[in-house]
Amino acid sequence: MTSSNLRFHPQVVQDLQQAFNWYEEQADGLGGLFYTEVDARFDDIIRQPDIFGRAFDGLDYRFARLRKFPYLTIFRLSGSTVEVLGIFHTASNPDKWRR
Repeated sequence: MTSSNLRFHPQVVQDLQQAFNWYEEQADGLGGLFYTEVDARFDDIIRQPDIFGRAFDGLDYRFARLRKFPYLTIFRLSGSTVEVLGIFHTASNPDKWRR
């Protein structure tokens, strides 16, 4: 699978921007480190999507935790495409993830 097979739900851009802004308010450059971590996780997902656990019973959604930040990436496989459905803080309401 290649990076051309990565597709994003429109909400993902907003989720990432909000997290970036929050981290930048905490310390200059921290938002950039967050983006770097997210990008690295996307690379992991593209290379081996099947190694990540299932997010919900009965649904084919998977999640990948970031290593250094308390965020999850929720995604699903659609043929050879990885559809990124959301980026969520681990303390957020799980019902938001399901929507």
